[in-house]
Amino acid sequence: MSLEATVLAIVLTALVGWFTILPLLGGEETPSARQVRGATPRQRQALEVLEAEKYRILRAIRDLDFDYDMDKLTDEAYAAQRIYLIRLALIIFKRIDALEAEIASQQARVEEAIAALRAARR
Repeated sequence: MSLEATVLAIVLTALVGWFTILPLLGGEETPSARQVRGATPRQRQALEVLEAEKYRILRAIRDLDFDYDMDKLTDEAYAAQRIYLIRLALIIFKRIDALEAEIASQQARVEEAIAALRAARR
């Protein structure tokens, strides 16, 4: 394994570990407790589904790493599955970011409309 691959594996493992333990420390709300200001019910539901999927994928990566550490997987199988799961996690993270940006934009438009309405009444 090259130095770059080793460093990448260490960084990704650290990130996965961080995202796996963060909910246990109370640093992030659980998906069902998430309240997004200005989101429609459909957007909230989509965020909850994406958050749940994110945690499922992160657990799968953790479990895969554990199985590999226990010598249950070949190097090739481990690498292929890990790459697949990380790509899947990145897609989910991007979808969450896009949906949150959409909600923030929507909320900003609502606040601008309210400000314009208040200004017109004065």
